[in-house]
Amino acid sequence: MCTFLFSPSGALAVVTGGLLLASGVTLAAPSPGSPGGVSLSQTRVVFLSTDKAQTLAIKNTDSRVYLIQSRVQMTPDETTAAPFVVTPPLFTLQPDNRQLLRIVAQGDEHPKDRESVFYLSVLAIPAREGKDIAPVQVSMGMRFVIKLFYRPAGLQESMETTACRLRFMPVPGGLRVENPTPYFQTLGHLTFNGTPVNMDVSASMLAPFGSVRYRVTGTSGQADWQTVTDYGGLSARCRQTVPSTQETS
Repeated sequence: MCTFLFSPSGALAVVTGGLLLASGVTLAAPSPGSPGGVSLSQTRVVFLSTDKAQTLAIKNTDSRVYLIQSRVQMTPDETTAAPFVVTPPLFTLQPDNRQLLRIVAQGDEHPKDRESVFYLSVLAIPAREGKDIAPVQVSMGMRFVIKLFYRPAGLQESMETTACRLRFMPVPGGLRVENPTPYFQTLGHLTFNGTPVNMDVSASMLAPFGSVRYRVTGTSGQADWQTVTDYGGLSARCRQTVPSTQETS
């Protein structure tokens, strides 16, 4: 018999036979796989406004049983629920087994002229093994967080054609990258004059009609980039010549 306990913040703990399984440490996973043997079938979800539902698979290739809790959140770390329902929200995943997660939108109060982004959080907590288990032990879970893009129907251009529409311009101390499209654009590769740009300092994802600044050496040169596609791969390579500050003044 298992007793499931939820804290006010939505964190999950499981008590089973005197064993405490707690989600005290979570890991935001950028890739669908994990060393623990639990993996997701994709790295992002694109939910069209015309979709009734979207699905993705979670697989357990480990020898242990995992307790899985899934939900869609407003931000990666904020536990406020987003207007989506995931079923089943809580289940056990047996070794060498898989389960489909079904995501359904609740309501339609999203911008109609651009994408919105939410975050699917999947928490996997392993069961303890062995007979010599202490009365109370803590098993830390791992958490996968992937982006869920809500895409309204009727956008004027296709996502596949927008990667090279980003605009680069010089600013004091670096570059400003503008996204004139209604889609979120995530830079998977960016170099300036052949030197990789550190995207850990500034965000790699540009909001629709938004911009991001990056620190680079030099005031003019060649920008070379690729964005992440709907399928988690990289787009075709894009290039743009960035004029000097004097040329743009």
